[in-house]
Amino acid sequence: MMKGKNVNELRAIVKSFKKEKVKNSNVIIDIMEMLHDDKEETLSGAITSLHAIFIFLFQEGDLVQPKIMPEDLLSPSDKYKKWLIERFKETHTQLIILLTHEEKSIQELSIVCLLKLLAAEGKHPISDKSGKKYAFPDQQLKAILKNLISETQDNCSLLTLMLEAMTFADFNYWTLKHLENILKQQKEINAIFMNNFFALLELVDIPEENAPESQQLFLLSDEDAENEEEHYSFTYPTTEAKKHLNSIWQRVIKWNLTPDLYRRSLVLIPDKVLHHMKQPLLFTDFFMESYDLGGPISLLALQGVFILVNKYNLDYPDFYKKLYRLYEPTVFHAKYRARFFMLCDKFLSSSHLPGYLVAAFAKRMSWLALQAPAPCIVMLLHFIVNLLIRYPNLRVLIHNPDVPELENDPFDPMEPDPAKCGASNSSLWEVASLKHHVLPEVAKAAGFIHKNLPIIEHNLGDKVEETYEEMYERACKMKVKTTATTFHKPEGLFKYQDDVMSDMWSLT
Repeated sequence: MMKGKNVNELRAIVKSFKKEKVKNSNVIIDIMEMLHDDKEETLSGAITSLHAIFIFLFQEGDLVQPKIMPEDLLSPSDKYKKWLIERFKETHTQLIILLTHEEKSIQELSIVCLLKLLAAEGKHPISDKSGKKYAFPDQQLKAILKNLISETQDNCSLLTLMLEAMTFADFNYWTLKHLENILKQQKEINAIFMNNFFALLELVDIPEENAPESQQLFLLSDEDAENEEEHYSFTYPTTEAKKHLNSIWQRVIKWNLTPDLYRRSLVLIPDKVLHHMKQPLLFTDFFMESYDLGGPISLLALQGVFILVNKYNLDYPDFYKKLYRLYEPTVFHAKYRARFFMLCDKFLSSSHLPGYLVAAFAKRMSWLALQAPAPCIVMLLHFIVNLLIRYPNLRVLIHNPDVPELENDPFDPMEPDPAKCGASNSSLWEVASLKHHVLPEVAKAAGFIHKNLPIIEHNLGDKVEETYEEMYERACKMKVKTTATTFHKPEGLFKYQDDVMSDMWSLT
Protein backbone atom coordinates (compact mmCIF):
# COMPACT_ATOMS: atom_id res chain seq x y z
CA MET A 1 0.00 0.00 0.00
CA MET A 2 1.18 3.53 -0.77
CA LYS A 3 -1.02 5.72 1.38
CA GLY A 4 0.41 9.08 2.32
CA LYS A 5 3.09 9.18 -0.39
CA ASN A 6 4.05 12.71 -1.37
CA VAL A 7 4.96 13.96 -4.83
CA ASN A 8 8.72 13.46 -4.45
CA GLU A 9 8.27 9.92 -3.15
CA LEU A 10 6.00 9.05 -6.08
CA ARG A 11 8.53 10.45 -8.52
CA ALA A 12 11.20 8.23 -6.98
CA ILE A 13 8.89 5.20 -7.29
CA VAL A 14 8.20 5.97 -10.97
CA LYS A 15 11.92 6.41 -11.59
CA SER A 16 12.72 3.05 -10.02
CA PHE A 17 9.95 1.43 -12.07
CA LYS A 18 11.50 2.71 -15.29
CA LYS A 19 14.82 1.16 -14.31
CA GLU A 20 13.38 -2.30 -13.56
CA LYS A 21 9.85 -2.38 -14.90
CA VAL A 22 9.24 -6.14 -14.58
CA LYS A 23 10.57 -6.37 -11.05
CA ASN A 24 8.59 -3.30 -9.89
CA SER A 25 5.36 -3.95 -11.79
CA ASN A 26 3.28 -4.21 -8.60
CA VAL A 27 3.72 -0.48 -7.98
CA ILE A 28 1.15 0.03 -10.74
CA ILE A 29 -1.52 -1.70 -8.65
CA ASP A 30 -0.47 0.23 -5.54
CA ILE A 31 -0.72 3.57 -7.32
CA MET A 32 -4.03 2.60 -8.93
CA GLU A 33 -5.48 2.08 -5.45
CA MET A 34 -4.62 5.71 -4.71
CA LEU A 35 -7.08 6.77 -7.41
CA HIS A 36 -9.85 5.93 -4.91
CA ASP A 37 -8.43 8.24 -2.22
CA ASP A 38 -10.39 11.27 -1.01
CA LYS A 39 -7.44 13.64 -0.72
CA GLU A 40 -6.85 15.92 -3.70
CA GLU A 41 -3.06 15.82 -3.29
CA THR A 42 -3.02 12.01 -3.26
CA LEU A 43 -5.24 11.81 -6.32
CA SER A 44 -3.12 14.32 -8.24
CA GLY A 45 0.06 12.41 -7.46
CA ALA A 46 -1.49 9.09 -8.49
CA ILE A 47 -2.83 10.45 -11.79
CA THR A 48 0.48 12.05 -12.69
CA SER A 49 2.46 8.93 -11.76
CA LEU A 50 0.25 6.53 -13.73
CA HIS A 51 0.39 8.87 -16.69
CA ALA A 52 4.20 8.80 -16.61
CA ILE A 53 4.28 5.01 -16.24
CA PHE A 54 1.93 4.23 -19.13
CA ILE A 55 3.51 6.78 -21.46
CA PHE A 56 6.83 5.05 -20.73
CA LEU A 57 5.32 1.62 -21.41
CA PHE A 58 3.87 2.80 -24.74
CA GLN A 59 7.25 4.13 -25.80
CA GLU A 60 8.98 0.91 -24.72
CA GLY A 61 6.58 -1.18 -26.81
CA ASP A 62 5.21 -3.12 -23.83
CA LEU A 63 1.56 -2.26 -24.39
CA VAL A 64 1.04 -4.54 -27.37
CA GLN A 65 -1.75 -7.09 -27.64
CA PRO A 66 -0.23 -10.62 -27.81
CA LYS A 67 -1.55 -13.19 -30.25
CA ILE A 68 -4.81 -14.80 -29.25
CA MET A 69 -4.13 -18.25 -27.84
CA PRO A 70 -4.90 -20.28 -24.70
CA GLU A 71 -3.52 -18.81 -21.50
CA ASP A 72 -1.26 -21.77 -20.77
CA LEU A 73 0.45 -21.36 -24.15
CA LEU A 74 1.38 -17.73 -23.62
CA SER A 75 5.00 -16.93 -22.96
CA PRO A 76 5.94 -15.06 -19.76
CA SER A 77 6.57 -11.98 -21.87
CA ASP A 78 3.11 -12.16 -23.47
CA LYS A 79 1.46 -12.75 -20.07
CA TYR A 80 3.23 -9.65 -18.76
CA LYS A 81 2.04 -7.58 -21.71
CA LYS A 82 -1.51 -8.84 -21.33
CA TRP A 83 -1.44 -7.95 -17.64
CA LEU A 84 -0.17 -4.44 -18.43
CA ILE A 85 -2.93 -3.89 -20.99
CA GLU A 86 -5.56 -4.89 -18.42
CA ARG A 87 -4.09 -2.44 -15.90
CA PHE A 88 -4.03 0.29 -18.54
CA LYS A 89 -7.71 -0.26 -19.37
CA GLU A 90 -8.63 -0.17 -15.67
CA THR A 91 -6.69 3.07 -15.23
CA HIS A 92 -8.33 4.57 -18.31
CA THR A 93 -11.77 3.72 -16.93
CA GLN A 94 -10.95 5.21 -13.53
CA LEU A 95 -9.65 8.43 -15.09
CA ILE A 96 -12.92 8.78 -16.98
CA ILE A 97 -14.81 8.37 -13.70
CA LEU A 98 -12.65 11.11 -12.17
CA LEU A 99 -13.95 13.52 -14.81
CA THR A 100 -16.98 13.82 -12.53
CA HIS A 101 -14.92 14.45 -9.38
CA GLU A 102 -16.08 17.33 -7.20
CA GLU A 103 -12.68 19.04 -7.41
CA LYS A 104 -12.16 20.98 -10.63
CA SER A 105 -8.40 20.47 -10.53
CA ILE A 106 -8.85 16.67 -10.53
CA GLN A 107 -11.24 16.88 -13.46
CA GLU A 108 -8.80 19.01 -15.46
CA LEU A 109 -5.80 16.84 -14.64
CA SER A 110 -7.76 13.72 -15.63
CA ILE A 111 -8.81 15.07 -19.03
CA VAL A 112 -5.27 16.26 -19.80
CA CYS A 113 -3.82 12.84 -18.94
CA LEU A 114 -6.52 11.04 -20.92
CA LEU A 115 -5.74 13.11 -24.02
CA LYS A 116 -2.00 12.49 -23.69
CA LEU A 117 -2.58 8.75 -23.29
CA LEU A 118 -4.84 8.88 -26.35
CA ALA A 119 -2.05 10.44 -28.39
CA ALA A 120 0.48 7.91 -27.09
CA GLU A 121 -1.79 4.98 -27.98
CA GLY A 122 -2.33 6.43 -31.46
CA LYS A 123 1.41 6.54 -32.00
CA HIS A 124 1.98 3.09 -30.46
CA PRO A 125 -1.22 1.12 -31.20
CA ILE A 126 -2.03 -1.66 -28.76
CA SER A 127 -3.53 -3.90 -31.45
CA ASP A 128 -0.98 -3.20 -34.20
CA LYS A 129 2.75 -2.68 -33.71
CA SER A 130 3.93 -2.17 -37.27
CA GLY A 131 5.68 1.03 -36.22
CA LYS A 132 4.55 3.05 -39.22
CA LYS A 133 0.85 2.36 -39.39
CA TYR A 134 -1.35 4.89 -37.65
CA ALA A 135 -4.51 3.68 -35.89
CA PHE A 136 -6.53 6.28 -34.03
CA PRO A 137 -7.90 4.90 -30.71
CA ASP A 138 -11.41 6.10 -31.49
CA GLN A 139 -13.19 3.82 -28.99
CA GLN A 140 -11.20 5.34 -26.14
CA LEU A 141 -12.15 8.79 -27.43
CA LYS A 142 -15.81 7.75 -27.59
CA ALA A 143 -15.72 6.67 -23.94
CA ILE A 144 -14.29 10.06 -22.96
CA LEU A 145 -16.84 12.00 -25.00
CA LYS A 146 -19.81 10.05 -23.64
CA ASN A 147 -18.79 11.03 -20.14
CA LEU A 148 -18.11 14.66 -20.96
CA ILE A 149 -21.34 15.19 -22.89
CA SER A 150 -23.41 14.56 -19.79
CA GLU A 151 -27.05 15.36 -19.15
CA THR A 152 -26.46 15.80 -15.41
CA GLN A 153 -23.19 17.78 -15.12
CA ASP A 154 -22.22 20.97 -16.89
CA ASN A 155 -18.78 20.28 -18.40
CA CYS A 156 -18.48 23.32 -20.67
CA SER A 157 -15.45 24.72 -18.86
CA LEU A 158 -13.83 21.27 -18.90
CA LEU A 159 -14.51 20.87 -22.61
CA THR A 160 -12.51 24.01 -23.35
CA LEU A 161 -9.41 21.96 -22.55
CA MET A 162 -10.10 20.01 -25.75
CA LEU A 163 -9.79 23.16 -27.87
CA GLU A 164 -6.19 22.46 -28.85
CA ALA A 165 -6.89 18.81 -29.63
CA MET A 166 -9.78 19.82 -31.91
CA THR A 167 -7.36 21.71 -34.15
CA PHE A 168 -5.89 18.38 -35.31
CA ALA A 169 -7.57 16.89 -38.37
CA ASP A 170 -7.83 13.30 -37.12
CA PHE A 171 -9.11 14.23 -33.66
CA ASN A 172 -11.64 16.61 -35.19
CA TYR A 173 -13.03 13.98 -37.54
CA TRP A 174 -13.38 11.23 -34.94
CA THR A 175 -15.00 13.65 -32.53
CA LEU A 176 -17.55 14.58 -35.18
CA LYS A 177 -18.29 10.92 -35.92
CA HIS A 178 -18.82 10.10 -32.24
CA LEU A 179 -20.96 13.18 -31.70
CA GLU A 180 -23.38 11.73 -34.23
CA ASN A 181 -23.35 8.32 -32.51
CA ILE A 182 -23.85 9.83 -29.06
CA LEU A 183 -26.73 11.99 -30.32
CA LYS A 184 -28.46 9.01 -31.93
CA GLN A 185 -28.24 7.00 -28.70
CA GLN A 186 -29.18 9.85 -26.35
CA LYS A 187 -32.68 9.49 -24.91
CA GLU A 188 -32.93 12.60 -22.75
CA ILE A 189 -32.17 15.97 -24.38
CA ASN A 190 -32.07 18.60 -21.65
CA ALA A 191 -30.36 22.00 -21.32
CA ILE A 192 -27.23 20.55 -19.70
CA PHE A 193 -26.75 17.98 -22.46
CA MET A 194 -27.32 20.60 -25.17
CA ASN A 195 -24.76 22.97 -23.61
CA ASN A 196 -22.13 20.24 -23.38
CA PHE A 197 -22.88 19.02 -26.89
CA PHE A 198 -22.63 22.51 -28.38
CA ALA A 199 -19.32 23.18 -26.65
CA LEU A 200 -17.75 20.54 -28.93
CA LEU A 201 -19.97 21.00 -31.97
CA GLU A 202 -18.81 24.61 -32.26
CA LEU A 203 -15.21 23.40 -32.53
CA VAL A 204 -15.87 21.04 -35.47
CA ASP A 205 -14.54 22.51 -38.69
CA ILE A 206 -14.64 20.39 -41.86
CA PRO A 207 -11.88 21.40 -44.32
CA GLU A 208 -12.81 22.12 -47.91
CA GLU A 209 -12.39 19.26 -50.39
CA ASN A 210 -9.84 21.20 -52.47
CA ALA A 211 -7.82 22.23 -49.41
CA PRO A 212 -4.29 20.80 -49.17
CA GLU A 213 -3.99 17.68 -47.06
CA SER A 214 -3.20 18.64 -43.50
CA GLN A 215 -0.37 16.85 -41.70
CA GLN A 216 -1.41 18.21 -38.33
CA LEU A 217 -2.17 14.92 -36.60
CA PHE A 218 -3.10 14.44 -32.98
CA LEU A 219 -0.51 11.73 -32.34
CA LEU A 220 2.24 14.14 -33.41
CA SER A 221 1.16 16.54 -30.68
CA ASP A 222 3.14 14.34 -28.28
CA GLU A 223 6.43 16.00 -27.36
CA ASP A 224 8.29 12.72 -27.87
CA ALA A 225 6.95 12.47 -31.43
CA GLU A 226 8.25 15.81 -32.66
CA ASN A 227 11.62 14.42 -33.75
CA GLU A 228 10.33 11.12 -35.10
CA GLU A 229 11.23 10.35 -38.70
CA GLU A 230 8.24 8.07 -39.35
CA HIS A 231 5.61 9.57 -41.58
CA TYR A 232 2.03 9.16 -40.47
CA SER A 233 -0.57 9.99 -43.09
CA PHE A 234 -4.23 10.81 -42.62
CA THR A 235 -6.58 11.80 -45.41
CA TYR A 236 -9.56 13.68 -44.04
CA PRO A 237 -12.73 11.84 -45.19
CA THR A 238 -14.63 14.97 -46.17
CA THR A 239 -17.60 13.15 -47.70
CA GLU A 240 -18.15 11.03 -44.59
CA ALA A 241 -17.68 14.04 -42.32
CA LYS A 242 -20.39 15.94 -44.19
CA LYS A 243 -22.78 13.03 -43.76
CA HIS A 244 -22.16 13.05 -40.00
CA LEU A 245 -22.64 16.82 -39.85
CA ASN A 246 -25.89 16.63 -41.84
CA SER A 247 -27.23 13.94 -39.55
CA ILE A 248 -26.35 15.94 -36.44
CA TRP A 249 -27.96 19.20 -37.57
CA GLN A 250 -31.12 17.54 -38.81
CA ARG A 251 -31.67 16.59 -35.16
CA VAL A 252 -30.28 19.71 -33.50
CA ILE A 253 -32.49 22.04 -35.52
CA LYS A 254 -35.54 20.36 -33.95
CA TRP A 255 -34.40 20.96 -30.37
CA ASN A 256 -36.10 23.44 -28.09
CA LEU A 257 -32.95 25.53 -27.85
CA THR A 258 -32.21 27.79 -24.91
CA PRO A 259 -31.90 31.53 -25.77
CA ASP A 260 -28.11 31.32 -25.53
CA LEU A 261 -27.86 28.25 -27.80
CA TYR A 262 -30.35 29.84 -30.19
CA ARG A 263 -28.05 32.84 -30.65
CA ARG A 264 -24.97 30.63 -30.95
CA SER A 265 -26.70 28.56 -33.63
CA LEU A 266 -27.47 31.66 -35.67
CA VAL A 267 -23.74 32.43 -35.71
CA LEU A 268 -22.48 28.86 -36.13
CA ILE A 269 -24.72 27.65 -38.97
CA PRO A 270 -23.79 30.29 -41.60
CA ASP A 271 -20.10 30.13 -40.75
CA LYS A 272 -19.46 26.39 -40.52
CA VAL A 273 -22.55 24.40 -41.45
CA LEU A 274 -24.59 25.71 -44.40
CA HIS A 275 -22.02 25.12 -47.14
CA HIS A 276 -21.63 21.49 -46.00
CA MET A 277 -25.34 20.71 -45.92
CA LYS A 278 -26.91 18.51 -48.59
CA GLN A 279 -30.16 20.51 -48.35
CA PRO A 280 -29.32 24.00 -47.01
CA LEU A 281 -32.91 25.19 -47.50
CA LEU A 282 -33.91 22.99 -44.55
CA PHE A 283 -32.81 25.97 -42.46
CA THR A 284 -35.21 28.34 -44.23
CA ASP A 285 -37.90 28.36 -41.53
CA PHE A 286 -35.29 28.62 -38.79
CA PHE A 287 -33.65 31.72 -40.25
CA MET A 288 -36.78 33.43 -41.55
CA GLU A 289 -38.60 33.06 -38.24
CA SER A 290 -35.52 34.39 -36.47
CA TYR A 291 -35.22 37.32 -38.88
CA ASP A 292 -38.84 38.26 -38.23
CA LEU A 293 -38.39 38.36 -34.46
CA GLY A 294 -36.62 41.72 -34.51
CA GLY A 295 -33.96 43.01 -32.14
CA PRO A 296 -30.66 41.18 -31.59
CA ILE A 297 -32.04 37.91 -32.98
CA SER A 298 -32.72 39.56 -36.33
CA LEU A 299 -29.18 40.92 -36.40
CA LEU A 300 -27.79 37.43 -35.94
CA ALA A 301 -30.14 35.87 -38.50
CA LEU A 302 -29.01 38.31 -41.18
CA GLN A 303 -26.12 36.29 -42.54
CA GLY A 304 -28.05 33.03 -42.71
CA VAL A 305 -30.97 34.60 -44.59
CA PHE A 306 -28.65 36.39 -47.00
CA ILE A 307 -26.72 33.21 -47.81
CA LEU A 308 -29.95 31.32 -48.50
CA VAL A 309 -31.20 34.13 -50.74
CA ASN A 310 -27.94 34.86 -52.55
CA LYS A 311 -26.41 31.39 -52.87
CA TYR A 312 -29.33 28.97 -52.70
CA ASN A 313 -31.98 31.03 -54.52
CA LEU A 314 -34.39 31.41 -51.62
CA ASP A 315 -37.26 33.66 -52.67
CA TYR A 316 -37.33 36.43 -50.05
CA PRO A 317 -38.23 39.72 -51.78
CA ASP A 318 -38.54 41.70 -48.53
CA PHE A 319 -34.99 41.02 -47.33
CA TYR A 320 -33.69 44.56 -47.84
CA LYS A 321 -36.91 46.10 -46.59
CA LYS A 322 -36.52 44.27 -43.29
CA LEU A 323 -32.81 45.06 -43.20
CA TYR A 324 -33.70 48.75 -43.55
CA ARG A 325 -36.03 48.49 -40.55
CA LEU A 326 -33.14 47.29 -38.39
CA TYR A 327 -31.40 50.64 -38.83
CA GLU A 328 -32.63 52.07 -35.55
CA PRO A 329 -30.68 53.98 -32.83
CA THR A 330 -30.84 50.88 -30.62
CA VAL A 331 -28.55 48.98 -33.01
CA PHE A 332 -25.56 50.94 -31.71
CA HIS A 333 -26.00 49.43 -28.27
CA ALA A 334 -26.50 45.84 -29.43
CA LYS A 335 -23.93 43.20 -28.51
CA TYR A 336 -23.59 42.17 -32.16
CA ARG A 337 -23.21 45.69 -33.57
CA ALA A 338 -19.90 44.98 -35.27
CA ARG A 339 -21.20 41.82 -36.95
CA PHE A 340 -24.32 43.67 -38.13
CA PHE A 341 -22.49 46.52 -39.89
CA MET A 342 -19.85 44.26 -41.42
CA LEU A 343 -22.61 42.12 -42.90
CA CYS A 344 -24.50 45.19 -44.12
CA ASP A 345 -21.34 46.34 -45.87
CA LYS A 346 -21.35 43.02 -47.72
CA PHE A 347 -25.10 43.16 -48.47
CA LEU A 348 -24.82 46.67 -49.95
CA SER A 349 -21.98 45.81 -52.30
CA SER A 350 -24.04 44.26 -55.09
CA SER A 351 -24.12 46.14 -58.39
CA HIS A 352 -27.71 44.99 -59.00
CA LEU A 353 -29.32 47.01 -56.23
CA PRO A 354 -31.69 49.80 -57.37
CA GLY A 355 -30.56 53.36 -56.78
CA TYR A 356 -33.49 54.31 -54.56
CA LEU A 357 -32.67 51.45 -52.19
CA VAL A 358 -29.02 52.38 -51.70
CA ALA A 359 -30.01 56.06 -51.37
CA ALA A 360 -32.40 55.09 -48.58
CA PHE A 361 -29.62 53.33 -46.66
CA ALA A 362 -27.17 56.21 -47.17
CA LYS A 363 -29.71 58.77 -45.98
CA ARG A 364 -30.77 56.55 -43.09
CA MET A 365 -27.17 56.32 -41.88
CA SER A 366 -26.77 60.07 -42.28
CA TRP A 367 -29.87 60.58 -40.10
CA LEU A 368 -28.65 58.03 -37.54
CA ALA A 369 -25.27 59.76 -37.32
CA LEU A 370 -26.93 62.64 -35.46
CA GLN A 371 -28.09 60.20 -32.74
CA ALA A 372 -25.26 57.69 -32.66
CA PRO A 373 -22.62 57.45 -29.89
CA ALA A 374 -19.41 59.26 -30.81
CA PRO A 375 -17.39 56.06 -31.56
CA CYS A 376 -20.03 55.00 -34.11
CA ILE A 377 -20.30 58.29 -35.99
CA VAL A 378 -16.98 57.95 -37.82
CA MET A 379 -17.88 54.40 -38.85
CA LEU A 380 -21.24 55.59 -40.27
CA LEU A 381 -19.56 58.42 -42.18
CA HIS A 382 -17.04 55.99 -43.66
CA PHE A 383 -19.90 53.65 -44.61
CA ILE A 384 -21.66 56.50 -46.43
CA VAL A 385 -18.44 57.36 -48.29
CA ASN A 386 -18.11 53.71 -49.39
CA LEU A 387 -21.66 53.75 -50.77
CA LEU A 388 -21.00 56.99 -52.67
CA ILE A 389 -17.86 55.45 -54.20
CA ARG A 390 -19.67 52.25 -55.20
CA TYR A 391 -22.73 54.02 -56.61
CA PRO A 392 -21.70 57.29 -58.34
CA ASN A 393 -25.36 58.16 -59.01
CA LEU A 394 -25.79 58.75 -55.27
CA ARG A 395 -23.44 61.71 -55.29
CA VAL A 396 -26.34 63.98 -56.04
CA LEU A 397 -27.20 63.59 -52.35
CA ILE A 398 -24.07 65.51 -51.40
CA HIS A 399 -25.54 68.70 -52.81
CA ASN A 400 -29.03 68.35 -54.16
CA PRO A 401 -30.21 71.73 -55.52
CA ASP A 402 -33.82 70.54 -55.65
CA VAL A 403 -34.07 69.92 -51.91
CA PRO A 404 -36.35 72.42 -50.15
CA GLU A 405 -35.67 73.95 -46.76
CA LEU A 406 -34.51 71.51 -44.08
CA GLU A 407 -37.79 71.97 -42.21
CA ASN A 408 -39.48 70.39 -45.23
CA ASP A 409 -36.98 67.60 -45.86
CA PRO A 410 -38.79 65.03 -48.05
CA PHE A 411 -37.07 62.18 -46.19
CA ASP A 412 -39.41 60.49 -43.71
CA PRO A 413 -37.38 58.63 -41.05
CA MET A 414 -40.55 56.97 -39.73
CA GLU A 415 -41.37 55.31 -43.06
CA PRO A 416 -40.35 51.59 -42.87
CA ASP A 417 -40.38 51.09 -46.65
CA PRO A 418 -37.15 52.33 -48.33
CA ALA A 419 -39.06 52.81 -51.59
CA LYS A 420 -41.40 55.33 -49.96
CA CYS A 421 -39.10 57.15 -47.52
CA GLY A 422 -38.18 59.91 -50.01
CA ALA A 423 -34.41 59.55 -49.61
CA SER A 424 -33.68 60.06 -53.33
CA ASN A 425 -35.19 63.55 -53.15
CA SER A 426 -33.26 64.55 -50.04
CA SER A 427 -29.64 65.40 -49.28
CA LEU A 428 -26.96 64.54 -46.73
CA TRP A 429 -27.38 67.77 -44.76
CA GLU A 430 -26.80 65.82 -41.54
CA VAL A 431 -23.25 65.12 -42.64
CA ALA A 432 -22.70 68.83 -43.35
CA SER A 433 -23.79 69.66 -39.81
CA LEU A 434 -21.31 67.13 -38.40
CA LYS A 435 -18.45 69.18 -39.89
CA HIS A 436 -18.89 71.36 -36.81
CA HIS A 437 -18.82 68.47 -34.34
CA VAL A 438 -16.94 69.05 -31.10
CA LEU A 439 -14.70 66.04 -31.79
CA PRO A 440 -12.05 66.85 -34.43
CA GLU A 441 -12.04 63.22 -35.63
CA VAL A 442 -15.76 63.35 -36.42
CA ALA A 443 -15.49 66.76 -38.07
CA LYS A 444 -12.62 65.49 -40.22
CA ALA A 445 -14.55 62.36 -41.27
CA ALA A 446 -17.51 64.53 -42.33
CA GLY A 447 -15.22 66.72 -44.46
CA PHE A 448 -15.91 64.68 -47.60
CA ILE A 449 -19.17 66.58 -47.98
CA HIS A 450 -17.22 69.63 -49.27
CA LYS A 451 -14.26 67.82 -50.86
CA ASN A 452 -13.59 65.27 -53.56
CA LEU A 453 -14.41 61.72 -52.53
CA PRO A 454 -11.50 59.37 -51.91
CA ILE A 455 -10.70 56.79 -54.58
CA ILE A 456 -10.34 53.82 -52.23
CA GLU A 457 -13.07 52.68 -49.86
CA HIS A 458 -12.60 52.84 -46.11
CA ASN A 459 -12.03 49.64 -44.17
CA LEU A 460 -14.98 49.53 -41.79
CA GLY A 461 -13.24 46.92 -39.67
CA ASP A 462 -10.96 49.65 -38.34
CA LYS A 463 -13.85 51.58 -36.78
CA VAL A 464 -16.75 49.21 -36.32
CA GLU A 465 -15.74 48.14 -32.81
CA GLU A 466 -14.19 51.38 -31.62
CA THR A 467 -14.86 52.48 -28.04
CA TYR A 468 -14.88 55.78 -26.15
CA GLU A 469 -11.61 54.80 -24.48
CA GLU A 470 -9.86 54.36 -27.84
CA MET A 471 -11.15 57.70 -29.10
CA TYR A 472 -10.05 59.41 -25.89
CA GLU A 473 -6.55 57.92 -26.02
CA ARG A 474 -6.16 59.00 -29.62
CA ALA A 475 -7.41 62.51 -28.83
CA CYS A 476 -4.87 62.80 -26.00
CA LYS A 477 -2.05 62.06 -28.43
CA MET A 478 -3.12 64.75 -30.87
CA LYS A 479 -0.79 67.74 -31.17
CA VAL A 480 -2.57 71.09 -30.87
CA LYS A 481 -1.33 74.62 -31.22
CA THR A 482 -0.72 76.43 -27.91
CA THR A 483 -3.05 79.38 -27.39
CA ALA A 484 -1.91 82.16 -25.02
CA THR A 485 -4.42 83.17 -22.34
CA THR A 486 -2.49 86.19 -21.00
CA PHE A 487 0.28 88.51 -22.16
CA HIS A 488 1.90 88.91 -18.77
CA LYS A 489 3.30 86.23 -16.50
CA PRO A 490 1.38 86.21 -13.17
CA GLU A 491 3.31 86.78 -9.96
CA GLY A 492 1.01 84.70 -7.79
CA LEU A 493 -2.47 83.22 -7.56
CA PHE A 494 -4.21 86.62 -7.62
CA LYS A 495 -1.38 88.93 -8.72
CA TYR A 496 -1.81 89.93 -12.33
CA GLN A 497 -0.67 93.15 -13.93
CA ASP A 498 -3.49 95.76 -14.20
CA ASP A 499 -5.92 93.27 -12.68
CA VAL A 500 -8.89 94.64 -10.70
CA MET A 501 -9.18 91.37 -8.78
CA SER A 502 -5.69 91.93 -7.28
CA ASP A 503 -6.70 95.40 -6.10
CA MET A 504 -9.99 94.35 -4.52
CA TRP A 505 -9.01 91.06 -2.86
CA SER A 506 -6.07 89.66 -0.94
CA LEU A 507 -5.19 86.27 0.51
CA THR A 508 -4.69 86.15 4.28
